[in-house]
Amino acid sequence: MDFDYDSLVVLAAVVRTGSFDAAAKSLNVTQSAVSQRIKQLEEKVGSILIQRGRPCVATEDGMLLCQHHEQIDLLRH
Repeated sequence: MDFDYDSLVVLAAVVRTGSFDAAAKSLNVTQSAVSQRIKQLEEKVGSILIQRGRPCVATEDGMLLCQHHEQIDLLRH
């Protein structure tokens, strides 16, 4: 399955910062844009990737995608 790299960046930012709002600020986008990216990614994968709460945390599937993002990031650099 191919994933949009920007969506993986957003997912990793939410996990790193613990909130959609903080992720949006770190990426210089709106909170709505972050929410939409996560929703689209969850629909594509077919499962919940982020447990909404304070803080937001990745589900098991979310962690796997974060690890995938890290591997892609290493290859890009």
